[in-house]
Amino acid sequence: MGINRKLLLVFLVGILFGIALGVEVVHIAERGVCPQTYCIDQSSIVPISDRGYFPAVHDAFQKAEKSIHIVAFELKYYSKYPESKQNILVNDLIDAHNRGVDVKIIMDEYSTENNAFNYLRENGVSVKYDGKDVTTHAKLIVIDGKIVILGSTNFSYYGLEKNKEVDVIILAKHIADYFERYFQDIWEKN
Repeated sequence: MGINRKLLLVFLVGILFGIALGVEVVHIAERGVCPQTYCIDQSSIVPISDRGYFPAVHDAFQKAEKSIHIVAFELKYYSKYPESKQNILVNDLIDAHNRGVDVKIIMDEYSTENNAFNYLRENGVSVKYDGKDVTTHAKLIVIDGKIVILGSTNFSYYGLEKNKEVDVIILAKHIADYFERYFQDIWEKN
């Protein structure tokens, strides 16, 4: 086989491999969450969207070993719907606290209806409001000082089950350090 045919064969195999990889990336995006075996091993930023947020955050909360620090616009708890996704995440935070994880949450106080604030506090979780003269619109989670989850999703029925939402999981110590300092600054001022 001549050199030109070998190059053509390598080129065609490369194109086919690229198409196959592209199809897998499209399938990952359609599912709304990157499977850990694919993305976390190969990337420090994992996109999640829409219905992919709940399973990713639920899993991260269950695996937290040292800390979960949250700055959130809205965390809802619906006592009439104990198996709702937002209630499961709130209960994940309580479970993490009960196994010794340092769970601290800063919430905006704009809405107290169906607010998880009292439920979390009654179950031993450290929770603070941000202050009346500021709106905390952030949706930030820092886990174990190395994982950051941020984006647009609130812990609410619409945020978890209806809205179009985009978020990212960032696995980078320097980014986690930055947002941990951000969290601590707000925590200490309130």
